[in-house]
Amino acid sequence: MRAHLFPKVCCLLLAGAFLAGCGSSSPSGNPYSAVIAEGRAAAQEIMAETGAAALSVALVDGERVLWSEAFGDADRGSGRRATTDTLYGICSLSKMLATVAVMILVDQERVSLDEPITTYISDFRMPLDPRHRDITVRMLLNHSSGLPGNDVRGGITLAPFPGYAAQMMDSLKYQRLKHDPGTLSSYNNDGFTMVENLITAVTGQEYPAFVRDNIFVPLGMNASRYQTEPLPGNSYAVPYDGTTGLPMYFFNVYGSGGLFSTPEDLGRLAMMLINKGVYGSRRILSARSVAAMAQDQRLGSFNPVPYEENRFGLGWDTVVQPGLAAAGVTAWDKTGDMSGYYGANIAVAPEEGLAVVVFGASGSFATSFTSGHAVTISERILLRALVERGRIAAMPGPLPKTPLPTKAVTAEERSAYPGFYASASGVYRLSYGADDSLFVEAFGGDWTPEYSQFKLRSDGWYAADNDPVKALRLLSRAGHTYIAKRLKRGFGHYSVTIMLAQRLGDRPAVSAAWQARLDERWLPVNKETYVNFPVKVADPSFRFQRIAGLTGYVWGNNPLRDRTPASDDRLDGMFLTLPDGVSNLTEAGIEPRDGQQWLRLGSYLYRPLSGVPPLPSGSSTVAIGSDGFAQWRRLPAAGALTLSGAARWFLYDAEFRELASGTGSGAPSFSGSGAKYLLLYGAQGTAIALNLMAP
Repeated sequence: MRAHLFPKVCCLLLAGAFLAGCGSSSPSGNPYSAVIAEGRAAAQEIMAETGAAALSVALVDGERVLWSEAFGDADRGSGRRATTDTLYGICSLSKMLATVAVMILVDQERVSLDEPITTYISDFRMPLDPRHRDITVRMLLNHSSGLPGNDVRGGITLAPFPGYAAQMMDSLKYQRLKHDPGTLSSYNNDGFTMVENLITAVTGQEYPAFVRDNIFVPLGMNASRYQTEPLPGNSYAVPYDGTTGLPMYFFNVYGSGGLFSTPEDLGRLAMMLINKGVYGSRRILSARSVAAMAQDQRLGSFNPVPYEENRFGLGWDTVVQPGLAAAGVTAWDKTGDMSGYYGANIAVAPEEGLAVVVFGASGSFATSFTSGHAVTISERILLRALVERGRIAAMPGPLPKTPLPTKAVTAEERSAYPGFYASASGVYRLSYGADDSLFVEAFGGDWTPEYSQFKLRSDGWYAADNDPVKALRLLSRAGHTYIAKRLKRGFGHYSVTIMLAQRLGDRPAVSAAWQARLDERWLPVNKETYVNFPVKVADPSFRFQRIAGLTGYVWGNNPLRDRTPASDDRLDGMFLTLPDGVSNLTEAGIEPRDGQQWLRLGSYLYRPLSGVPPLPSGSSTVAIGSDGFAQWRRLPAAGALTLSGAARWFLYDAEFRELASGTGSGAPSFSGSGAKYLLLYGAQGTAIALNLMAP
């Protein structure tokens, strides 16, 4: 799952120990000695660069594991070394299992790729957007459904929450689609969560059980598992922040990112795909289904600047892996990230009959091991194997470092391109300097430089003198203006291009009703639908931000604006036409509750700070209602409090910095200036006893 929910993870090993590895497995007489040496060197370099705690790799052909090896520590505290049996969270590689599960049903003629999903999931409804009836099964698998993208509420908890997929689908009744289904593709976790609901609706089985019975068992993937129960002790690689091991949460996003596995287990899936659906003597998929998964799904969709890393197949991130394509070799690729925890990659070169799987656990928040690092290792292993086979003459060399000549910016360009731009993840401001250099700033409350001294080159890209590859391009398509970004990838032997942002046109001013709401602070009431939500947030409140000079827009989780000039209940976050740049979008809407106006952002519900009642002095009781919503109370600047009966509680200062927290009972005292705020969680119908005392 590409959700960046957590910070990142560090471990330095002696070179000798690195090269030896742990749990190494390679058949005797293996002709891939140079490949193994390349793989070990790549692992050594990446682990030294990132401080990764553990790393495991497997190289397979269509019949067997050619080499597998583990590096680093699975548990620094106990000194347990990583082995080839060590489990890792494989994050979005889980989508490959969801895709294979769907294709099994396609082969059984129980599902059709181009049939609307409402045919199979009868209770799927999006009342605000009738276009949901046009979403097909195929669109779930190729990221073109238009679903908002990444509803993480309940996705990560301290205890298993098997109801996440159903909850996510129910939350869609409050939301609209980002675009017409099928018109463009942008990475979408929600689509693969919907696959869970599809599998259950068609088969009557819960998704993890279906995958186990139809994929894990026949492929012999005996180590792989979802966290429907705690992982076996000492079975997984612990991610770290320096010397601190990170707690193992439950990743309930089974279809989009929740699987734990080993490279050898995923290697068995790769063997099946190499053999066109057959593993050993058993057919898992038809050859037609494997071929369908490898078809470029972005052909014919709106895609002004093709992004080779997202040349989506069904499940695959790309069916034209650019690092191998640079050497004239076809490969399919899928990556996965849980920022600060795990990074993963699977690369399959079907015509060469080879595949590589690389998993890693982070060792530092600051230098997390990511899927990009796993891809670099995978590419080096496969390319070296192709050299050894004589398939390519030599390892590819780095891209040229000499900058291209500059050319003049036209008056038309200087007039057309400056202004504000946005994607789902950021707002940018573009301008030209007196010397025609391009200047791009990013908004994060204040404007900070993102790109500077980028000059227009003879190839039409803007690049700095010290790096000719990293570059920006300005273009117009279908009535919109865009910034595209070029980046160096692999070990410097190729580049990719991604759409960075879309220019924002002037809009009428945000309505008076919304102008008043922009000054409000909003407090979450359902962020912990599952009360064991683990992640501490520095400031749980939400506030809109105005962007000076940008008419008709406000900034929240993403750019928002008025849906229509007459609308006072919703702000539209679904106005970007930006392939790869609308991965996670939400709308803001107002819901009347208890005589107040509450804010809804996607599936999250917030109450206004101005409506939080004070907690009276002395003894009192706060009840958790039938909706299970958390309760907020305002406290004086100083005092002492005792409470009992809460599942979880938090005490914040006036700026919503956490002062104290706990479970069950508590007795915090507090002082200083400004009001304090108490957040209470509990089961439906819970009565929480409190006693507030003056200092």
